Amino acid sequence: MKLCEFIRPATLAQARASLRKLGPKGMPLAGGTALHFMPGKTPVSAVDLTGLALSYIRQKGNFFEIGAATPLSDIQRYRSPRWAMHEICRRISTHQIRNVSTIGGNICRVFPWADLPVVLLAMNARMVIYSGKAKEMGADEYFSSQPARLFRNGDLLTAVKIPVLKAQHGFGSVKATRNAAAFSMVTIAALLELKDGRIAAARVAAGSAIPFPKRLRSVEAALLGKEPSSETFRAAAALAGTDAKWCKQEGMSAEYVAGLAEVSIVDALERAAEFARGRTA
Repeated sequence: MKLCEFIRPATLAQARASLRKLGPKGMPLAGGTALHFMPGKTPVSAVDLTGLALSYIRQKGNFFEIGAATPLSDIQRYRSPRWAMHEICRRISTHQIRNVSTIGGNICRVFPWADLPVVLLAMNARMVIYSGKAKEMGADEYFSSQPARLFRNGDLLTAVKIPVLKAQHGFGSVKATRNAAAFSMVTIAALLELKDGRIAAARVAAGSAIPFPKRLRSVEAALLGKEPSSETFRAAAALAGTDAKWCKQEGMSAEYVAGLAEVSIVDALERAAEFARGRTA
């Protein structure tokens, strides 16, 4: 994609007005690390969002709120007792890319290898969208199809809200790659709630090895009411193919990818269970 000019609005309202005026010839820009993956040779005007105070992480009530222009490196470094987003961000690409790439840029247009949509689905995150006023949308609706559909009229993603992890809640994620900087072959994320030694609630999501990230609802259903054991996790993971059509990738058959996904699901669930057992407050 070729950029012909930069527009630097002073407010969200100005940014939205510029994008609405430009239509297909305008594009919001923060980190810009995905530009070379964007098709098209027609020059477009970039509406620069970096001066709109959208880079921050703060806890507000039962949520951590992350500004849409927050670099992944800031998310990676952030720590809090009820926070787990750093776990996946430290495994995304290289440190140089994480210094520039933003959480908003990663989820406003989802590429097949994207990790953050998987994590946000599992965590039941909420996205804050500016359309003249702020409105919220849950992860299930937001990622029901390509999120770019939501921003064609100039609306802007301004923040992502992550629920704080409560007592007996645990999160685990697995990203399988050929090397540290490579795109993911399989990404799995899981959130478990334990009660009286059993699984009271579960959210499990997958990406990279399927056409678009999604929750694995058959796996979730198989976990409910069961003891959080390796046997339970393996039996539930074996049902993942009910929800996901695993795709062959370079050098890997669809059957191999399915096996890798099942192993990764078990690993993510075991991490989530261990995390939950250690959380008493």
